[in-house]
Amino acid sequence: MKGSKDALKVGAELLGVRDYSREEMKARLIRRGFSLEESEAAADRLTELGLIKIGSNDREALQAAAREYLEKKGKTMKPSLLSSLAAYLSRKGFSEELIEEYLEAAAEVMKDLNKE
Repeated sequence: MKGSKDALKVGAELLGVRDYSREEMKARLIRRGFSLEESEAAADRLTELGLIKIGSNDREALQAAAREYLEKKGKTMKPSLLSSLAAYLSRKGFSEELIEEYLEAAAEVMKDLNKE
């Protein structure tokens, strides 16, 4: 156990490079060797301080993350792409409800594209 102060410091340093959701931060700290409790405490404190801005119900952040993912994977919309997108968004810590809502809209877009 490295201590929650250390986890908080490491978390703040990670946020200096890019944004993380609470779940991503927790997982990242655990991979760095911190305990689950230390990682959760640090992620909670970083959220309280307003440093973690991506919440599980943040629709705009989900759309931005999905857009980034789809740009990396290519423009061909296939059902397999949607399932891998769902897994990616879940790992980022977005709520299942929000992911499902987004995927339903994306599936509708796919149907419309296939009709043309």
